[in-house]
Amino acid sequence: MAKQRPVTCRECGKRRVKALTTNPITGKQRRSTISICQDCHTKTIDYKFFSSSFGQWLRRAFQRQCTNSIPADTNELRGLIHLWKFYRKACGFQSDGETVTKTYEYHLCHIDPLKGKGDLVGKLTPSNLMIAPATLNREHSNIPFPYNAQQSVQRGDEITDDNFKQVCRERYNLPLLAAEFCLIPQKKDKALPVFESRGVDIPTTLSKELKRLGFPVEHFIDESFFDGYNETTKALAIDVFDTFFKVGGTLALAHLKQYKEENPEDELSSSDIMDKIKYDYTLPSEKIRLSKEKKKQRDLWEDIGF
Repeated sequence: MAKQRPVTCRECGKRRVKALTTNPITGKQRRSTISICQDCHTKTIDYKFFSSSFGQWLRRAFQRQCTNSIPADTNELRGLIHLWKFYRKACGFQSDGETVTKTYEYHLCHIDPLKGKGDLVGKLTPSNLMIAPATLNREHSNIPFPYNAQQSVQRGDEITDDNFKQVCRERYNLPLLAAEFCLIPQKKDKALPVFESRGVDIPTTLSKELKRLGFPVEHFIDESFFDGYNETTKALAIDVFDTFFKVGGTLALAHLKQYKEENPEDELSSSDIMDKIKYDYTLPSEKIRLSKEKKKQRDLWEDIGF
């Protein structure tokens, strides 16, 4: 193997050989494409994770939790990132170039409350979180969930700015998660772009969340029965959400089924409904890979005259 020529590291300014980097998904190794030495690369390898929008949100969320109530391993944190992305998509963020607003005001609500009785703390895990209207989250606050969801733990050590990164490094494979979800640092001092995403309406979000939490949902509140989405469908969905937090998911599901019985002539087929209320757990990195493969296949067919 040819001897590696030293370069000046852009981080520490010393003359050292470029870092040998490892792709966290494929395991392949190669020399870094930037002028950074191994020592500095080791220190900054999780930079993308901590500087991303999710990393910043996680820092704030962890400071309200404790070491016992956060995701236990990489797989649990992966599920939390999926849920956070579903939440962002449901909100429907939009920008006019100056300010960012939401189409729908949702929160990631604790099912077992964050601050329980005594020293109990509600866990920050997908099984103890629900995407729900912010008004309900404020209304129910620390009201105990109606049955023992086993999603609370005894309070452990606090998580602060000082130990946040260390706790994450010890528990999770941060480079792998950053690569899987294509996490990138937030842009600073850049002009705010103009964008718009529609978000997911409250009735559909209700069915999607009950389905994700393991309840056998087979329909949603179809706005066609109310001449388009309006306050009637919204109020009914919020009422079912309220039932969930007050008396549990079984009765909330029964409340939702009551709508189905009152409106039996549903225009959508069962498969269409299931497609509408299921979540897509495909990793962003996998979507990019499949997109590239699809493009290569399309280019191949064009090359041979089809």
